[in-house]
Amino acid sequence: MTFGRIGWLDLFRGCAVLVVGIVLAGCSAGPRGPFPERPADIDVSTVDLCAALTAEERADLGVEPGEARTGELSNGPTRACLWNNFDDGYNYGVQTIADGAVVAVGGDDTTVDVIDGYGVVVATAHGASAPSCSIYVDVSDAQAIRVQAQATKDDATGIPSFGTVCGRASSLASTAIRNLGAAVP
Repeated sequence: MTFGRIGWLDLFRGCAVLVVGIVLAGCSAGPRGPFPERPADIDVSTVDLCAALTAEERADLGVEPGEARTGELSNGPTRACLWNNFDDGYNYGVQTIADGAVVAVGGDDTTVDVIDGYGVVVATAHGASAPSCSIYVDVSDAQAIRVQAQATKDDATGIPSFGTVCGRASSLASTAIRNLGAAVP
């Protein structure tokens, strides 16, 4: 195939339009990815993550005040608050993630959902032993919170199902969204 001067110019224009279209489509989607517009951004960079549960909510879960921790992830520093119920065998946590929740989209055993108007990625693991459910909440473009629940012992029917564990994680995510959103100055 030979291209004359007009052919190359048309090809160039076509490629330029395609590139501009791809860039604009990427910009319009933003870092939000598959998530809906947030009801409000929640800046979790300085808020006390242990404020995710009130004293009454901790009592309902059978946990003591949370244990605050800091650490390093591959993408930067993280803060967390952890709670344990040694009677029923459930552990809970709320953790900051330096990237937005969109980075968890498409991972193994993940689904995209919405909790209280916020886009979330639900990830499950360890179903045959100690099932865990992590929910990455899209609280802002640059940050996410990861809310986790894990069953560390069997219930009356054996190993708890992901439905049971993720139900607890979803409830904690809803509570964390409400309480942390209210705690931000």
